[in-house]
Amino acid sequence: MRILFLSLRCPYPPQRGDRIRSYNFIKQLSKRHEITLVFFAESDSDIASVKHLEPFCKRIEWVRFHRYYATLNTAIHCLSRTPMQVHYWYSPQMQNKINTLLDEEDFQLIHAQLFRMGQYVTKAKGIKKVLDLCDSLALNLKRRAELDCTPKRFLVKLEEKRVRRYEVEIMKEFDCGTVVAQFDHDYLLKQDDSLNLSVVPMGVDLTYFKPQPLNSGSDADTEHQASTCKKELTQERAKNLLFTGTMNYFPNSDAVIYFCKSIFPLIQKRHPDTTFYIVGNHPTEQVRRLADQKGVVVTGYVPDIRPYFEKASVFVAPLRAGSGIQTKNLEAMAMTLPVVTTSIGAMGIAAETNTELLIADTPETFAERVMHLIENPDSRQKLANAGRKRVEASYDWQVLGEKLEQVYAQI
Repeated sequence: MRILFLSLRCPYPPQRGDRIRSYNFIKQLSKRHEITLVFFAESDSDIASVKHLEPFCKRIEWVRFHRYYATLNTAIHCLSRTPMQVHYWYSPQMQNKINTLLDEEDFQLIHAQLFRMGQYVTKAKGIKKVLDLCDSLALNLKRRAELDCTPKRFLVKLEEKRVRRYEVEIMKEFDCGTVVAQFDHDYLLKQDDSLNLSVVPMGVDLTYFKPQPLNSGSDADTEHQASTCKKELTQERAKNLLFTGTMNYFPNSDAVIYFCKSIFPLIQKRHPDTTFYIVGNHPTEQVRRLADQKGVVVTGYVPDIRPYFEKASVFVAPLRAGSGIQTKNLEAMAMTLPVVTTSIGAMGIAAETNTELLIADTPETFAERVMHLIENPDSRQKLANAGRKRVEASYDWQVLGEKLEQVYAQI
């Protein structure tokens, strides 16, 4: 099948939710289909990354994203009923690019990622169309508005109302829509039960995110050294806590600020030498200031997050906002790192509570869950092993790629 795949951002490197999803879907779909990829290039590095996508795509096209134009266009249309997100990501050059491709190529299906890209093909006729909403942005914004105490709160609430209406309206222009979690599916159907929606979860690259063996030998001396090393490593890791994510994304920045203010001090009372690593791109000024707090390390961008998973003992994800599946939790589970999260952080993940991950929704309970794992290596390992088995069973990209193809087949 010839597929026009519209990705908001360059899918490489796959280091944030939307890029991870696009990259792995393209990789899986390319095994049986011809992919023409179109995306916004936000930097020169995005253009340089095209070579990493060429093995999976018959054709790759991109349009430069200009933030000045995007901001100006949003300001001009600030009184529109259409979400600001749509105006921000609208580009006449992108519209022309897609129109030209549709005229030149005989595509059998259009896959648009997020409604920001879906807006460009609402009028395309005579071709099947799938809109991957990923999650409900309206639900995401609703939760943010409940927590945001800044002057932006008014704009967030206004955008939530616009998005709630627009998500339903644009979905009706497509043959089918996909979301990553059942609760996003249910929320959208509550707005309009006529929508044709399927759940295709987020996944994790199990060959990339995997625990590293301590040794490859089998003789007695090597095994003894490995055992000693493992004990030392366990002791060293016991007091290292980790959070990963794009740090200018509100749900992530809110989570680490909440953790440092309300949860981490409770842990430090009993374990004063504990270290909390905040690893991810674009930390806001508020997040950077957290590094002034004893035991907190803010790394900013790192080329490879796996070493931080390997030296941590507990992954903490105290999310109070957001929607969809938290990929960070899946990556931690794949790395055999036990996860403590909130009910919101665990939503959409088909994992058994207390067996494959831990959930806590108050600072006191969250701190107790973390300290229990710090103090009990056996419990840590048992939870970590169960988490790895869960992602192997439910979140392998190959399985999810096949599930997406089933959605295509239905239409």
